[in-house]
Amino acid sequence: MNFNGISFIVLCLFATPAMGWWGSGHVVLSKAATLALPEEMPAFFREGGDVIAAASIDADLHKNRAVPNTYKTESPEHFIDLEMLEGAPLPALRYEFIELCSELDVDPTRIGLGPYAVAEWTGRLAVAFAEHRKWPDNEAIRAKCLLYAGFVSHYAQDLMQPLHTTIHYNGIKRDDGTVVGKGIHENVDSAVERLGMRPESLAKDHELAVHDSLIAGIIEQLNASHARVPAVYEVGEKWDDVTDEGMRTLSFERARASVQFNASLFLTAWRKSDGMWLPSWLDR
Repeated sequence: MNFNGISFIVLCLFATPAMGWWGSGHVVLSKAATLALPEEMPAFFREGGDVIAAASIDADLHKNRAVPNTYKTESPEHFIDLEMLEGAPLPALRYEFIELCSELDVDPTRIGLGPYAVAEWTGRLAVAFAEHRKWPDNEAIRAKCLLYAGFVSHYAQDLMQPLHTTIHYNGIKRDDGTVVGKGIHENVDSAVERLGMRPESLAKDHELAVHDSLIAGIIEQLNASHARVPAVYEVGEKWDDVTDEGMRTLSFERARASVQFNASLFLTAWRKSDGMWLPSWLDR
C-alpha cells in the first residue's frame, strides 16, 4: 500500500482499549521467552515459565472499569503513539516524559506510556533478582521474581506489536473519507493463536542482548516495531487468511521479536542485579 498522499487520522474504532496480543498469545510468547534463556539464569526462573506466563495476562485484567483508578492508570501502559511526539526524542524517565507532553500540550495518557512500563517493571525485576542472589532459598522472593517477570513480558510484548506504537492502531482514514484497515488490530493481536504458534519453536535460535542503557535498548526495539506499521497495513485484508505468506511471515517475525526482546530484558535484569545495593535494614 502506498502511504503517499494519505492524510492519516487516528480512528478510535474500539469501544474498549486495545488488548495487545490476546491472552493466550501472551502465554505462548512468555513461555517461549523463558525457554530461550541461557543457563546462567537461575534454575527456578528458567523452570518458571508457566507461572510467568500466567502472570503475563494480569496487566490486561487490570484494565477493568469496575476499578476506575486502576483502569485509568493501566490503559496507557500498553502503548505509545509515537507520531504525537512530533519528532521529539523520548526522555529516559516517566516524569521527564510527562514534562515533555506538557510542553507539547498533549495528554500523556493519550500518547501512552508503554516504554516506561517496560523499563520500570524490568527495574523491579532486577531488584527482586538482587534479593534472590542474597537469599537464594527464599520462596517468597522467587515468587516475586516470577510475578514481576509476567508484567515485564506483557508490556514488552505489547510494544513489539506494531499497532501499539502508532496513532493508526485500528485503521487509517484517507482524505477522501475512505477507510483502510478498519478492525485490523484484533486480527493482528490474535495471530499467535490463529497460526498455532508453539513456545518451543519460537524459543529457538535467539541471540539475546544485555542492555547497558535499559531505556536506550527499549527505544531501539520500539522504533524497530514502529517501522513495521506500513507492512502491517500492506497485509491488509489478508490478516484474515492464515494461509497467506505475507501474513504468516510478518506474524512470526513479530512473535519472534517479542520473544527475543522479552528474554533479553530478563537477562538484562539478571545481570543488573549482580552487586546491586540493598539497604542494610532489609532482612528476608
